[in-house]
Amino acid sequence: MNELRKEPVLLPAIDLRQGRCVRLEKGDAQRETVYDTDPFRVAEQFAEAGAEWLHVVDLDAAFGEGSNRRLIRELAERTPLQVQTGGGLRTEADLEEVLDGPVRRAVIGTAAVEDPSLVERAVQRWGVERTVVGLDARGRRPAVRGWREESGMDLFDLGRLLHARGARIVVYTDIERDGMLAGPNLETSLALAEATGLEVIVSGGVARLEDVEAVGRAARERGGIAGVIVGKAIYEGRVDVADALRRLRS
Repeated sequence: MNELRKEPVLLPAIDLRQGRCVRLEKGDAQRETVYDTDPFRVAEQFAEAGAEWLHVVDLDAAFGEGSNRRLIRELAERTPLQVQTGGGLRTEADLEEVLDGPVRRAVIGTAAVEDPSLVERAVQRWGVERTVVGLDARGRRPAVRGWREESGMDLFDLGRLLHARGARIVVYTDIERDGMLAGPNLETSLALAEATGLEVIVSGGVARLEDVEAVGRAARERGGIAGVIVGKAIYEGRVDVADALRRLRS
């Protein structure tokens, strides 16, 4: 049994683009919906509903169009939520900027695929609980650089390689389901955990409370699931954060 295994956590998501809360469909920058211009208000609503974690994606950094890191730092300072953030974290200096402060976790995506040694150095410096890998894939084909390019590797092979480099927690996103409210790819999430020994945070496609409940049930019955990220379903009024927390734990 993985030593990190705990009750799965709910991570409401804020995707930041030019300081606004947005959602994309399948990571396409041209298919953007703006849900709020005040991320602090959104984060406080999550906290008031009982959430303990916040997943923040810096889309500007992911696309190489700037950065929201100062804003993300302020979210971690000004709210009671534990902030997990990713997007454009491609060097040790980037990680230092994020992790040498109030942010709890950094998610390494493209750099983990292109330079697995960065993951190893980050784990050694900040530990496995603060160093998370982002594996975003179409089928079993991981994508990088804001999901604009494919890596050419197999998802499970990459997971095993990163586990060997010290990673223990991974955010797995099924790109084809992200922002589409089609339900999460729970089977691949479980298979990835079983094949690699990684603890998987399920991301992409959550559409209803039953999806959250299914993640919690899978975590208890089969293990390997560390949590679930919910974004668009919250903003569209399909999932209430307080209800989702109860379903995840029930």
